[in-house]
Order: sequence, then C-alpha cells, then structure tokens
Amino acid sequence: MSDRVQVELKKWHLRTVFAEDDDLVFAHPELGTPLDRTKVTRRFQAACVAAGVRKIRFHDLRHTFATTLAAAGVPLRTLQEYLGHAEIKTTQIYAHYASSEREVEALNDAFGGNRRPNSADSRGELDGS
Repeated sequence: MSDRVQVELKKWHLRTVFAEDDDLVFAHPELGTPLDRTKVTRRFQAACVAAGVRKIRFHDLRHTFATTLAAAGVPLRTLQEYLGHAEIKTTQIYAHYASSEREVEALNDAFGGNRRPNSADSRGELDGS
C-alpha cells in the first residue's frame, strides 16, 4: 500500500465508530454492514462524471492498478502477490501489461530514426533494391 493510502486510511480509522480489528474498512455508516453494491456503483459513476472522466466499473480500478504497476516495471510476480492471484497466468492476463519506459527507450534506440544503418541497409538489401 502506498504511503498516501496508508495516511488516508489512518484518518478514516480515527473518524469511524467501526474501528475494531474485525470491522469492515468501508461499511454502512450506522450499521457497520457491507455497503449496498448498487449505491456504491451509482456514487462512483457520479464521481467519474464530476471528475470529467469516462464512466468505468469500480472493478476497473483494479485493472488500472495492475497496468500502472506493470508499466512502471514492477515484476509480474510482485503484481501476483498484490492482486492475490494463485496463478501467474491470471496476473499476466489481468495486468494488461504495458511497456516500461526502459523498454520503450530500447525500442526507440533499435527502431528510431537515430540508429546507424548496418551493412545490409546501406547496400539496399532490406528494401529489395
């Protein structure tokens, strides 16, 4: 968990009356029971609209989390642990892997306009000449 999330959860813990070890982190404010899924969905989608972003499913945040970490170069094994997947194959599918900056640089170095032609390129063998 990031430092920012930890700070916010500590603040929440101090405000809620449901702060026992077995209590839910996010629960009905008066009953401590699970939140109504439909109401959570409506409020989340309203927040998307208010933020000026397209509406997504709440569960899509999990995909975004995994993809963002994969793009930052976090190893899939670490992602697997974060996401709680039993099989690495599930994580590979779920993370929608995106190239890290380091990999993009390598691709740009290999295929960008700044590379020197090799001997085959300079003889025209690659374009059929």
